[in-house]
Amino acid sequence: MAADEVNAAGGVNRHLIQVNIYDDEDKPAQARDLAQQIATKTSALAVLGQVASSAAVAAGEVYKEQGLPAITGAASESRVTSDNEWFFRLIPDATGQGRFLADYARYRFGAHQIIVVRENGTAGDEFATAFRDHAKSEGIRVNADVEFLPADARDPATLAAIAGKLAHVPKGTIVVLGTQYAETPAVLRALRDKLGPFQSMGYSSMATEGISAQFVTEENERHAPGYYTDGLTVAAPQLGDIAEYAQTVFAARFRDRYGAEPNPEAVRWYEGARLIFQAMKGDGITGSEPKADRRRIRDWLAGLNGPAVAVAGTGGPIYFDKDRNVQRGISVGLFYEGRLISAPVQFLPVSDPLQVPGYDRLLADGMVIDADGVKIVKTPVVYAGFDLNSLDNIDVRAGTFSADFFLWLRTLDGETLDPHEVEFPTAHSGAQLGQEVMRRSRGGFTTVTYHVKGVFHAEYEFTRFPFDRQVLRIPMQVRNKNSYSMILAYGHIRPVGGGALGTSTPSHRSPVASRLWRMRDQIFYRDVVALQSSFGEQEAGSGRLGVEINRINAQVTVERDVLGFGVKNFLPLLCILVAVLVGYAIAADVINPRVSIGVTALLTTSVLYQKMASDLPSVTYVIGIDYVFFAFFAFCVAYLGVTVMSYETHKAKLVKPTKHLNLGGVLFTTVGLLLTLVFVWVTYWGRA
Repeated sequence: MAADEVNAAGGVNRHLIQVNIYDDEDKPAQARDLAQQIATKTSALAVLGQVASSAAVAAGEVYKEQGLPAITGAASESRVTSDNEWFFRLIPDATGQGRFLADYARYRFGAHQIIVVRENGTAGDEFATAFRDHAKSEGIRVNADVEFLPADARDPATLAAIAGKLAHVPKGTIVVLGTQYAETPAVLRALRDKLGPFQSMGYSSMATEGISAQFVTEENERHAPGYYTDGLTVAAPQLGDIAEYAQTVFAARFRDRYGAEPNPEAVRWYEGARLIFQAMKGDGITGSEPKADRRRIRDWLAGLNGPAVAVAGTGGPIYFDKDRNVQRGISVGLFYEGRLISAPVQFLPVSDPLQVPGYDRLLADGMVIDADGVKIVKTPVVYAGFDLNSLDNIDVRAGTFSADFFLWLRTLDGETLDPHEVEFPTAHSGAQLGQEVMRRSRGGFTTVTYHVKGVFHAEYEFTRFPFDRQVLRIPMQVRNKNSYSMILAYGHIRPVGGGALGTSTPSHRSPVASRLWRMRDQIFYRDVVALQSSFGEQEAGSGRLGVEINRINAQVTVERDVLGFGVKNFLPLLCILVAVLVGYAIAADVINPRVSIGVTALLTTSVLYQKMASDLPSVTYVIGIDYVFFAFFAFCVAYLGVTVMSYETHKAKLVKPTKHLNLGGVLFTTVGLLLTLVFVWVTYWGRA
């Protein structure tokens, strides 16, 4: 997908990207052989892979020896990149994830005891071991530490024996799962069937709804949705419900292409490919010198060593630490009714408390913890979603539109959100939450739905008019809340009980009620708006501090009904064109009718132009249709000029010049119109 997109735009440095696929089957020996083949027998400039950490380590030895840069979006063992300057990783390593979730277990769940189940010799083993050791150092008791070989996960008797060992562990004990993706479903099934519901925690390998999808048939027949996965908390980079605009748009393109939702790994592989293309473009690489180009790509990636030099990625800024792990905060995911959502409390590290607005208040409220000397803010998550009923009164001159929709908010039971604090920053009038329409509680969450009507501002853009597409956006935010005091997540799961109220699944029915416009697409996403202020600090060097505000957005792209517009506006212009061309056919000595045609055409064009201008606001730039009218003004003026000159040449009995003048006028009008339309189409109307 990434290669197709960049090739459609002309490639990188005027060269097309070629993607060659190899399958190491997650086998170290095969990974090593393929890496040797790629490095020595092809002109490949970079590798995007591997998945299994054991295969990555084996292949990485070859990449290091042969000087071939590689990026992985899945292999999480620390040894993959720690001693290999040619290997980069787009997720935190397994050790970092384990230590982080151990702190989460203590400070979020108040854990006093855990059980560790780990798959020996895997990234899951590294994660679980780091979790266990850090938990013990924090005073958490380890009631059991059970390890097994990957092959044992295919043996029901072995899994039943493991579950039997854990059957008598006290209720409330957290089960730490150090298992790989492939083995996790079998382990979860064995433990859940024996122990019943329990709280569990896992690493990024499990942060995909592919885990819960493997239980759908069984749960539909015997259990409620999510029976086997609910309660599983995971380290989850690239969660969809707290993704910002770039990742949301990527997900929409992914769905259009593949007919499925992208999992977190898909986001990382895509941005890994784009990162390689950026490295190639940044250094002007064409592939003419593969060995030197490989080194230049590696050096470019290694140069992304801090936030000041980070590049934009699909899932956020990308830069690496000294071990070439991407430096991003670890989001925490939770399986709820079989869906992976953001956990209702996120841990946000704080590098400088002075940069956190309201830090003292957060500290006093017990929202700040100290984990290994790092200050962390426990930030609650509020899930929100829109159901658009109608968009109408799209007034481009006033810069407004009307909207009718349901807004729903989901919080943890016991948490409160003052509806009077909810605001719509682009509201022109109306847009008040008012009374609740519906309230439902289930699974520890409460969902409240409100009916909202209002008029909203819009930033209309008319360069492509009348083939313009306009973006109608409704942002929602919570007053007096910043990114440390509350995170807004786009609640993409269906609330309790289903139905139209509170679901965020877009309807197939277009909400656009205006007959002048058609809906092109609609997306729902969150973004973070950064505001700056001195906060009254006047001391020299105090600088300006940033406040980040979470928003949830409903965005609908509409396009004008060009056929209706064309009949009303282009048809009169066509008549003017015909009148001018007919005028050239009238004898040169019949000057009065010819002049009348020209003057009438010029005045009619002026009236049509003024009418079009009155339908639009004052714009400070030239739009596409302006050039069409400019051309028609030129045709009318040229026609009047030719009329006068041909009359004079006719009086002077200059037959050939008279004929040539009229023929030249016809050619100027027809060729000029054609060139004008080609220019406008290429420059304005034909752009996507």
